[in-house]
Amino acid sequence: MDLAQTIAPFVRASNHVFKQLLDLNINKGQAEPEGDNFVSQGFTVMVGLTGGWQGWFFLDMSQDTAIKLAGLMTGEAYDNVDNEEVLLAGAEIANIISGNALTDINNLNSGVSIRLTPPSVFAGEGMSMFNVKLNAYSVLLQTDAGNIKINVVMKEAK
Repeated sequence: MDLAQTIAPFVRASNHVFKQLLDLNINKGQAEPEGDNFVSQGFTVMVGLTGGWQGWFFLDMSQDTAIKLAGLMTGEAYDNVDNEEVLLAGAEIANIISGNALTDINNLNSGVSIRLTPPSVFAGEGMSMFNVKLNAYSVLLQTDAGNIKINVVMKEAK
């Protein structure tokens, strides 16, 4: 499976999670090569992928969008990303999306057995993410809460 195809399960999982969990509709762009780095919009959740394939899944958005998503998820109002609930909500959304996507990938690719690592959350303006010797694909998801970019970089484990 090439990298452009590996992002498709993440797009499907994102659409499902945002609709079912947060009642948000998504307009999505096409998968585009991201290259080996990208600049965060201000709030990024990274989930490691390990097993038969290795890599990362990034869920990236503005801090304002992260605050809105946390509010939709918990029913509470937040004013900044330093609130632990905002960080936890972002991590949980990324974990659910990546878990659903990997279930699909593992079911379609017998013996691959990709697993997740715990999510890490980064909040700050202008952070640059760099993947040494790996190229990523990204898709921009447009929601009523704001734009969210999903980014997947994966390679077959040796």
